[in-house]
Amino acid sequence: MISLSKNTVSQTAPTRTVIGLLTLLDNSGTPQTANWSLTRSAAGYFLTSGNSLFTARGAIPAGLYSIHVRANAQAVSLKEKTWFVLQVS
Repeated sequence: MISLSKNTVSQTAPTRTVIGLLTLLDNSGTPQTANWSLTRSAAGYFLTSGNSLFTARGAIPAGLYSIHVRANAQAVSLKEKTWFVLQVS
């Protein structure tokens, strides 16, 4: 399971503002270190670095953005993907 600590950000946030932290949990609920990626649904507005989700640019138009997140655990055989809705206001 993938979780995101926060899903809102200001439309005036500067480039590389942290939106939230991504966490990958295995079946026993243990957090796993993972490689993260976003699909094209991020529309060039969002990016990941480590387990952080950032703004990829400043002045993102207000609205709701669906993003598809993928995680590939580094130490165990575990791959997950999920959708999150981000609110830019």
